[in-house]
Amino acid sequence: MYHIWQGDQKEYVTVSLLGDQLFKGIIFDSGSDIIVLFNGENFIYIPVSHIEYIVADTPDTEFAGPTNSPVIPLDDNKKNLSFESILKEAKGIYQELCVINKKYVYGKVLEVMEDYLVFYSPVHKKIYIPKKHIKWLIPYTPDELPYGLSEREFNWKQTEEGFKANFEQQLEVLLNKLIVLNMGEKTHHIGKVKSINGKMLELKTAKEKRTFVNIEHIQTIQCV
Repeated sequence: MYHIWQGDQKEYVTVSLLGDQLFKGIIFDSGSDIIVLFNGENFIYIPVSHIEYIVADTPDTEFAGPTNSPVIPLDDNKKNLSFESILKEAKGIYQELCVINKKYVYGKVLEVMEDYLVFYSPVHKKIYIPKKHIKWLIPYTPDELPYGLSEREFNWKQTEEGFKANFEQQLEVLLNKLIVLNMGEKTHHIGKVKSINGKMLELKTAKEKRTFVNIEHIQTIQCV
């Protein structure tokens, strides 16, 4: 099937993401499960799983294509571009990353595991993020850092810490530790991990209440 972004002539489009979020621009490249949109300023890497629809559109003002290559390298053979390959290439690059429900983190990917990322933010510190909840990422240019920080101010100290292969195994490491789920958007998302039973994570909250959270709906985890 022919798609509007597959020709050499890049059409201007509107991309609607689940949750009433829109991006406008040209689809610079695409793979089986990701598109790379240029919106006139940034390259935006969007997993197809979060796209509701794409429609051909007309820009409101004069629109110029990119003058520079994407910060995250794309596949020259046009065969192997995928969300997974982009995440691996994004390791160590400063970026904006959006998670479901409009949670934004700014920093860089430290590790790419089977089904989750280890991300470092100067604000939130180390964060575990399941890949399926990543809505998009936007890399900074090489001369930019989040919050205008310098490399020294960014203050990441490399450790020899190892990470488990998948998200559920990594949760086991957090037993009896104080964590924040989903950026602490609800009070019962903050507590000490007491147990993991199947798909349920048991927390003891500040008021000593036992709370069970569905692991499938954990979008981010911060260790306190």
